[in-house]
Amino acid sequence: MILKGSDMYNPTRYQDSNQDEIFELMDQYPFATVISVGPDGPVVSHLPITPKRVEGKIELIGHLARANLHWQSLEQGKTLVIFQGPHTYVTPMWYKKNNVPTWNYVTLHASGATQLIQDHEGLVDCLKELTNHVERNWHSGWEFYLPEDLGPVQLPKAIVGFRIQVEKFNFKKKLSQNRSEEDRAGVLEGLKLRRDENSRLVFDEMSKLYLADGKLR
Repeated sequence: MILKGSDMYNPTRYQDSNQDEIFELMDQYPFATVISVGPDGPVVSHLPITPKRVEGKIELIGHLARANLHWQSLEQGKTLVIFQGPHTYVTPMWYKKNNVPTWNYVTLHASGATQLIQDHEGLVDCLKELTNHVERNWHSGWEFYLPEDLGPVQLPKAIVGFRIQVEKFNFKKKLSQNRSEEDRAGVLEGLKLRRDENSRLVFDEMSKLYLADGKLR
């Protein structure tokens, strides 16, 4: 499996190929941007995607409304799926010397061939996979239920499922790797004072890279 793609600018210092971290990002941020190319150009949908480990590889499972004609282009070439992790603004006020503002973020591009799922049993499996995934991460106690008006005839008329066999990843973690140790310390201190969730999550990601026992490595 190739773990570096060319669809996104990704300097070496920001690249990561850890498959456990790749899967964790997809698992925690499953609302993804799905892109394929149709006869008239790029086609884009925003969909919840379920990642699944299959024989050492990763499959992405999803579905969309049949009325969304994006499904007609999914099998025509490779499909690109973008998972956006935590991201936040970084002010130069946190640096030792004045510089320019930037944005820290974690993002993942995954691409591969797509197989459509249009039979009733396969579609039910798609919905069960999604339910199990989201209820595990955001547990509410709801159990899978298919309304009577979505039977073997009606469900395939309502949605189209798909499965992507991921062939290529492009995993980018832009977390101040280009800054000095003093600047990284300033960014960490600044993020600690913010109250929004994205800043907290970026702080957590940077802590994994730069902190050991609460101190800069």
